[in-house]
Amino acid sequence: MADLTATELADRLGVTRQRALGLLGSGVIAGRRLANGVWLADGDAVARYEVVARRGRGRSLDRSTAWGVLWTLSGLRADWLGETTRARVRRRLREWSADDLVRATAGRTVAHRYTAANAERAAAGLIATGRAAADALGSGLINDRRRVSGYVRSGSPDEYAESHFMVADVAGQDLVYENTLPVDFDGDVMPDAVIAADLATSVDTRERSAGLQSIEKMRRVWLAVD
Repeated sequence: MADLTATELADRLGVTRQRALGLLGSGVIAGRRLANGVWLADGDAVARYEVVARRGRGRSLDRSTAWGVLWTLSGLRADWLGETTRARVRRRLREWSADDLVRATAGRTVAHRYTAANAERAAAGLIATGRAAADALGSGLINDRRRVSGYVRSGSPDEYAESHFMVADVAGQDLVYENTLPVDFDGDVMPDAVIAADLATSVDTRERSAGLQSIEKMRRVWLAVD
């Protein structure tokens, strides 16, 4: 997809040019700044932002609660939540659709894009999620080991990427997620609802559909036993 100027980006998103420049300058939408100071937004990055933004409109949860929702949906106990917040989480799981849940939890992390010299080696130290762990959901998608998709255990994605021969690339297919979990997690693969929620923010139609269907399936299972 072609690059967009800040003005074109503003028109596409329906925001002011100043807001578009802010999204580019903060890195929320990947782009590059030319020698003359003009910003160009990466077309694919804009498409990815639109997917997440659609999920993010209307409802959002703080990171701690968002993780609690996905933990609970995975059949795990979110011990970091107080009883009042747990009650709110249960209410949301009863009332919200899969799309609502993905929308509300999308802001808990940020995925950074890279190109890895060797995907298998680059993924070795991460907690797998999304397409790298799709088999866990039984959705028909298989794990794609040609691509990196995982959360850092500690530190920043850029630090991890540098030590694993990954190059920042706004159009890269290798994803490294910020780990904003309120607790330490020792597993090699994220819980099912996290995997599904990360798939559901993909611009790939099959991945997005599989993620949403898996979230809804887990929600129905949870409702049956709650």
